[in-house]
Amino acid sequence: MEYLQPSCTDPRWNLALEEYLFTRTDRSADYFMLWQNDNTVVVGKNQNVAEEVNEPLARREQVRVVRRLSGGGAVYHDLGNLNFTFIADARRFEQINFTRFCQPITDALRSMGVPAQISGRNDLTIGGKKFSGNAQWIQGGRVLHHGTLLFSSDLDRAARLLRAGSKDIRSAAIKSVSSRITNIRD
Repeated sequence: MEYLQPSCTDPRWNLALEEYLFTRTDRSADYFMLWQNDNTVVVGKNQNVAEEVNEPLARREQVRVVRRLSGGGAVYHDLGNLNFTFIADARRFEQINFTRFCQPITDALRSMGVPAQISGRNDLTIGGKKFSGNAQWIQGGRVLHHGTLLFSSDLDRAARLLRAGSKDIRSAAIKSVSSRITNIRD
């Protein structure tokens, strides 16, 4: 497995790097990437931005809003958040498999004394509070799995920027599910 740790904190560059690795590199190679975005809301490929993001606040505070290749809910990124990406051969999997990629993360955190658990289909939690959301995209025999690790993020700012479950707008887009969140540091 090849390891990458880009130093860029621009979400457009980081998400483009993910897509490049997924679609344009040696398909026999597996990749693991740790990266950060600063001051960003990332929405899933099937979401309506107007439903998920407090756009006036995002504009006022110069928060970038970008869309990723995978599904899932909207998430806030700042420099207190670490993101991870696995890109691998998907032919070994019969279906989407979050545990395959989340288990190494929970194992590493547990080895450091953090009681992390896999919860539901795609969340990692501590004491019932979410610190990591995960999403996958499978295409052409490859899987891209990425997730967040809230370490010391500004959770109040995240709550102000994200509008999970907004009842003001009606659409057929996939809606985020509001979760109680926490930082690993806490």
